[in-house]
Amino acid sequence: MKKAVYILLALSMVPLLSMGINAQDIVREEVVFISGDNVLSGTLVLPDSAENVPVILFLGGMYEWGDFHSQRQSFIEENLEAIFPEAGVGVFYYDPRGVGDSEGRWGRATLNDFADDALAAISFLQQRKEVDSERIGIVGHGEDGWVAQIVAATAPQEVKFMASLAGPTFDATRQLINEYHSEYVCNGEDSTAAYNKAVQKAQSHQNWVSMIAITKRWRHMRMKMDHESAKYLKDITIPALFVFGENDGQVYPSWALEEMNEVFPDSLPSNFSTFSIAGANHYFHVVSPCYNYEDDSETIRKNFSFRFKEVLREWIFEHL
Repeated sequence: MKKAVYILLALSMVPLLSMGINAQDIVREEVVFISGDNVLSGTLVLPDSAENVPVILFLGGMYEWGDFHSQRQSFIEENLEAIFPEAGVGVFYYDPRGVGDSEGRWGRATLNDFADDALAAISFLQQRKEVDSERIGIVGHGEDGWVAQIVAATAPQEVKFMASLAGPTFDATRQLINEYHSEYVCNGEDSTAAYNKAVQKAQSHQNWVSMIAITKRWRHMRMKMDHESAKYLKDITIPALFVFGENDGQVYPSWALEEMNEVFPDSLPSNFSTFSIAGANHYFHVVSPCYNYEDDSETIRKNFSFRFKEVLREWIFEHL
């Protein structure tokens, strides 16, 4: 375990001043914890001299082939670390199994395996003397929104709240169609033609991966093919936040909300809160729907939606 590094962060969020929260010294600690047969490596950020503080467990920031997305660290730093620790709320995130410094095989893990890892992380946090074990919330981004939903549905006694950020609420097949449809549209295809081609491509790929998964991405696809969001959504009884980006090509807000309305035809549960962030993409940057990160600049990378930050901050503070 690495020596803790103390960092002094200046209070920069004006809304927090109105809440009477003072800036605090921050301690950052590199930690390890055990999940099954694997040792996982993470980072815990807490207010200095913390006692009984709530903690946000963050999952996400991954490509579909199991590497860290280029935006993962800046997303964590700007939307979590820059806001919550100095306001008295801890942040914990870790390398998924088989990624970075964590042991295991990412491409051969199911979504439920990842949920088990999250529960192991929660157990680790509950044993820390600085942490209020009854105020741990889980936040999942992208595909890890599925994982957060599983944890919220199957272990509600372990988490105070759940937030799914740009997370699908439909199944893995629909997710694949969504991504392919977006690719075709961004390449100039008509939406209807793009949809038909996306359905055919998704079916073809799933047929192949069910028989022979020759790449890490395909192995991972096979491990999540049977996931059904609906059965987990129905069992979520704790406060749950679902935030989507209007320009997200990986998870269309209209498709996600349509699925939720089919699961709950009368009305969404009172413990559910949904938001669609205008102009935001999958990482909640304010960019066009077909924006390519490979062509972006550092300035644009850090142009996170202010509205997204506002929604996330206010909802989490309200439910801690």
